[in-house]
Amino acid sequence: MNGVLKGLRVIDFGQYIAGPLAAMLLADHGADVIHVDPPGGPLWDKPANAMWNRGKRAISLDLKKAEDVEIALRLIASADIVIENFRPGVMRRLGLDSEVLCTQHPHLIWCSLPGFGSDDPRAGLPAWEGVLGAATGNFMLKVQAERDDAGRRLPRENEDRPIYTATPLSSMFGGCFGALSVAMALVARQRDGRGQHIEVPLYDATFAAIGMPHWVGKPGTPWTRSYECADGRWIDIIGFHAKFIRATLKEAGVEHWLDEPFVGDIRRPFKTTPEQATALLAKMDPLFRTRTALEWETALNAVGVPAAVCRTTADWLATPQARVSGAIVEQNDPRLGTILQPGILVNLSQTPGDICLPHPCPISTVQKSSPSSRHRCVQHCR
Repeated sequence: MNGVLKGLRVIDFGQYIAGPLAAMLLADHGADVIHVDPPGGPLWDKPANAMWNRGKRAISLDLKKAEDVEIALRLIASADIVIENFRPGVMRRLGLDSEVLCTQHPHLIWCSLPGFGSDDPRAGLPAWEGVLGAATGNFMLKVQAERDDAGRRLPRENEDRPIYTATPLSSMFGGCFGALSVAMALVARQRDGRGQHIEVPLYDATFAAIGMPHWVGKPGTPWTRSYECADGRWIDIIGFHAKFIRATLKEAGVEHWLDEPFVGDIRRPFKTTPEQATALLAKMDPLFRTRTALEWETALNAVGVPAAVCRTTADWLATPQARVSGAIVEQNDPRLGTILQPGILVNLSQTPGDICLPHPCPISTVQKSSPSSRHRCVQHCR
């Protein structure tokens, strides 16, 4: 492994997504990452766990046992960076107090990724994604309802009902911010010679993803929404500007619509009246069913209109660009077989990263007796 972080050691106590993801980003660029699991294995043993722990060595420790805590302390003493995503106070109760250990090892960078910050009254609350999505207002972002309505101002049922999303937004953004924070702390350590404790609450990180936690945008418009096409797939167009609307109608061969009252003022597409929106949708729906979604995407993109086929994950994985760009790579896992994973997410021209192994490599019994050794698993990680 010859990435930019070669020579740095990371001890990853993280479970689920945020902590392992932050450590994975460091492992991808050469850091020697040792992932610590509880005795029964990962708390979330899913196929994605192989990806989040790729390129790492793995050790199983029972931190409720004094002898295993001693091993953990030796690992930390050998490390440059510690990453954990427990609730505030949990590591201290396990005998691994960040304040004490950062004092004992002044070079140490300790990155905590709790759900809620240590100064938050909810610090002790188990912060699952559903809890964070509700607490941040993410479930109240009803943009899709506005787009489906498309400016008709129709009454909607369950107007104030939250909309749940299964996307782990908080964990993903928190993990990325964690890795970024570690990089900044490494620069500071190189300058000042001191490590530090970093806290990146996932609650706080979520706001960077969603912005203002409630929808205060303009009403919908038929020019910015999804349409079903001839093949049953959907195309999404973003026609918020007059030039996009004009180009769309010209490409579709219906530029004469611009003279019709139902189109309204294309310079102010979000000011279309409910009556105009209803009439316009009655025209747009059958228009988009005259071509396949891919035909529309190709044609509209060619004239500069921002539009894309609404692809499933499987559709996107099958696109040549996903593989050619390295955004998706194919790996072989001894337990799961052939799996697809995101590639190296940060592309450095002079010091590119590399995926050492698509899953964690267990530390052998010999290594376990002296886990502070900087030896990597040479069987797989060359």
